[in-house]
Amino acid sequence: MTPADRQPGAVPSGTRLLMPLILLAVFTVPLSVSGTAVSLGDIADDLGRSPTGEQWVLNGYNLAFACSTLVWGSVADLVGRWRALTIGLLTFGAGSGISTVATDYLTLDGARLVAGAGAGAVFSVGTAVVSSSFEGDRRTRAFALLGSVAGLSLAFGPSLCGLLTEAAGWQLVYGFQLACLVVACAGMPLIRTAVTHERGRAAPFDVAGAALFCAATSLVLGGLALGSARGWLSLPFPLCMAAGIACYGLFGWRESTAPRPLLSLGTLRNRRFLGLTLVIAVASFTFTNAVAYLPVFFQGAYASSSGASGVFLMFMTVPVLVAPLIAGRLVARGTSVDTILAWSVALLVVGLVATGATAEQGLAWTTLPMALLGAGFGLQAGLIDGEALAQVPEEEAGMGAGWVNTVRLGSEAVAVSLFGALFAGFAGSAAHASRHGFAVITIGSALFAAAIGVLALSLVRRGRRDAPAGGWS
Repeated sequence: MTPADRQPGAVPSGTRLLMPLILLAVFTVPLSVSGTAVSLGDIADDLGRSPTGEQWVLNGYNLAFACSTLVWGSVADLVGRWRALTIGLLTFGAGSGISTVATDYLTLDGARLVAGAGAGAVFSVGTAVVSSSFEGDRRTRAFALLGSVAGLSLAFGPSLCGLLTEAAGWQLVYGFQLACLVVACAGMPLIRTAVTHERGRAAPFDVAGAALFCAATSLVLGGLALGSARGWLSLPFPLCMAAGIACYGLFGWRESTAPRPLLSLGTLRNRRFLGLTLVIAVASFTFTNAVAYLPVFFQGAYASSSGASGVFLMFMTVPVLVAPLIAGRLVARGTSVDTILAWSVALLVVGLVATGATAEQGLAWTTLPMALLGAGFGLQAGLIDGEALAQVPEEEAGMGAGWVNTVRLGSEAVAVSLFGALFAGFAGSAAHASRHGFAVITIGSALFAAAIGVLALSLVRRGRRDAPAGGWS
């Protein structure tokens, strides 16, 4: 039952503040990545050049984020979502605060690990709170807003953080994040009555499952980073990947026997839920790759400055602001979610193919394909989370949200690592070779994403036919 259902016609205390506070927290999560990327040069100038230290300022946050999302989801289902989200915000804020005053890489990298662990709660628990607090059209609009705010952070975060860095140094980037999180934390007591599901079933936390999952994710993502840096034939890559896959196998066995598993394997047997998570992977191999490597391509092939490349990227990121709201309105008017997701996959694939095909023609030719990419991503942003969580029992929404974000981060890491390793062979070559190489790799990535998309949409449609009246199985 949602808060709005408790007293017909009444709005529970805190409901009006719930979305603004969660949106503020969600805005901060991508900002912590883009802000660090923009200010990395200034960090190196201040703390000294250290390839390992610089790498872990970014990788530490991403790794902790990827490992923690599923864990936070399960914690929220056990102790209550308000408590879990509050603890996550405090953890995120502590990491940002320590980053602000860090004077060496050891402190900064450690703080980024803490911040990443807290950020995992914002995405997994925050989306679970939204899912359980709204119904019908209000729920659709809420998830559309989540997608738009994430797009806002993605589109303008680098420019904002660049201005903050130029104004007062890289510390102000983390100081700004801390200020946002302080406001969010201060408002949490005001929304407590609006957050449903305060406590889950009394059962021990799956410590063994959490340890195996974190170990497996760390090994796989670490192996991808090592393979990209040292070569895919170097010994650390296959060792890490083999160990990671073994840990995932043990994790699967553990979850099938645990009394209160970190991830219910029954959830993954829901074909619609599984298909929806695969749609997220389509975005990783298209939109995420484009965001990560188009600026590098522009600078290498067309000698664009870093500032000009960032501005040009807005042809792709600005549509992400608008498309989630359009998707929400279409759903409210009766358009099926399946139709919107099919359009999303089509625009993502066509947009990336067209971007690769026009790469050798000049920058102006890539503007329309980039806009198609942004629109395709925006149509599923927010909407996909809400629809996926509608497939799981309400008391397992935290677990479902954790898995959705785990797939999102994991597929992004795989996509970016593979694309980067292939593109590295062309990035330092002559401009024409760089353009041709980018075109080939981009089109190949798009075709792979198309195959995932066909499978995903097939599962989504078959899952809808098989779904029981309750909406989940």
